[in-house]
This record gives sequence, C-alpha cells and structure tokens, in this order.
Amino acid sequence: MLSRRDLIGKAAVGAAAALAVGAGVGTAAAVTRPLGNATDDAGHEDAGQQAEHALAPHTESGAIASPAPWELVAPFGAGATIAHAWRLVDLTSVRDGSPVATLQNDRGRSHRIHLCRNEGSPQGVVYTPRVDLVVMNQGYGDLPTEESFGQAVVALAHAIAANEANVADGLFAELLPHTERVRRFASAEGPSADGKLR
Repeated sequence: MLSRRDLIGKAAVGAAAALAVGAGVGTAAAVTRPLGNATDDAGHEDAGQQAEHALAPHTESGAIASPAPWELVAPFGAGATIAHAWRLVDLTSVRDGSPVATLQNDRGRSHRIHLCRNEGSPQGVVYTPRVDLVVMNQGYGDLPTEESFGQAVVALAHAIAANEANVADGLFAELLPHTERVRRFASAEGPSADGKLR
C-alpha cells in the first residue's frame, strides 16, 4: 500500500502526461494537488474509528437543493466500474455544499469522495479546474491509500474535468470549498454536524 503522498507523486506523473496530451488535442484533464498541503478532514481519530467511518453508511442532514449531479460524472452511472474493480455505487445530491460519490471495491471496502468547489486552494487528492475531490477517510493525507483506489479517484476526476464545461453553472454555485465546509460544520456540535463531513 502507498501513502497518500506517494500516491500523489505517482499520480502527478500520470496527470502531467495527461495534461501534456490533453493540451495537444484540446481535452480537459484533472490535476493532483501540491504535496505540501495534505489535509482532507476536520478531526483526529484512531485507526478503528477511521475504518468505521470508511465503511459507515453515508447519512447527511440538510436541505436537498437539486438532484444528484450524474451529468458531472458521466459516462459513469450507478454501479459503473471506474478503475481496478472500484465501482461508483452512489452519488448524492448537493447537501451542505457538496455531493458525495461513494466508490466500493469487490471486497466490500468503500470510500466517500466529497466533490467540493475548487476556488484555487484545493485540499483533495485530485482536483479539476472547478471541483476538488476530497477523500473523507479521517486520514489527514497520511493514511496508506491503495494504489488502485487512487487511480479510480483520478479516473473519476478526469470524467468530471471533461464534463465541467457542459454542466450548468448553478451546480457549481451550490458547492462550497472544503475549507469553508470545515469552518461551517466541523466546529458545530452534535452527530448531524459530524455527518456533514463524512
């Protein structure tokens, strides 16, 4: 297993190649974030709690502003294999500033990726010009990341980058940057506030 920092280093090489190819043919591509900014969640927990959060069902409170933005992740739909046996099993509507994509592998392991607004200071493992893909596993960028999962997140980001120009601006207006979501919801008290960032 690779640490997230090692994965980012490997993904950066692939993203740079994709960007170089994309620049030549006019296609969009995703970019990995800089190595020096490894934060992906709001509170420290032990490994047992991290595993619990990674597998816990996704429940968020908050008003549902719109249907799930499947057009943003096309051609992937519910149940589609993204990469290396990681499937997209769910995409929520925008709640509390972010839709949440859940990827699951054949062993039943699942992770949630919050699709936050990229306003120039992305916090996620991978980002596009408008979306920051933040893996919410309570790991602060330091937990080991399966290379196959990281490649699936990069593949999802490439799909998002290719669709951004064709998605209504209203969707992006509903998104909040990850740091703003942490500011609003991590300091709130109670289980519903905690659920907004899982």
